[in-house]
Amino acid sequence: MQFHKESFQLLTRVMAKRGWIELPARGTSMYPFIKKGDICRFVLTETERIKKGDIILFRTSNGNFVAHRFCRLVTRSQQLHYLCKGDTNLAHDEVIALDQVIGKLTWIERNGRIIHVTDLAAYVWGRVVLTFPLTSLLLRFYLNRRESTQA
Repeated sequence: MQFHKESFQLLTRVMAKRGWIELPARGTSMYPFIKKGDICRFVLTETERIKKGDIILFRTSNGNFVAHRFCRLVTRSQQLHYLCKGDTNLAHDEVIALDQVIGKLTWIERNGRIIHVTDLAAYVWGRVVLTFPLTSLLLRFYLNRRESTQA
């Protein structure tokens, strides 16, 4: 989801005032954990509190807001960066500087039901996706096939 500079400033002000923001999910990069239309709540977090498997909201270098799973820290130009990936994406995202991180996912609302990221099923799903990269390939294959039959 691309935002103009003014929208980004508004979002960061709301986050600073409330400590959280709710955004609708778009796309299929986090399917089936996050589905199109889900409402995702992100909270402010200290970067030191982000751990492997967390889903973080960040601003890309081209102005998009993306929520993807944190995989690991990497060093670029003697600075720490986050390496993230969508669950159905086959490749990692570009590295994210610490100041590009906006917040961390706490829950998803789907069909009036709240799914907390601390739920056992959510935790297990995150571990499966991170441990078995073939999962992403199978999910991407499924989504591509589903989209081609719907067209």
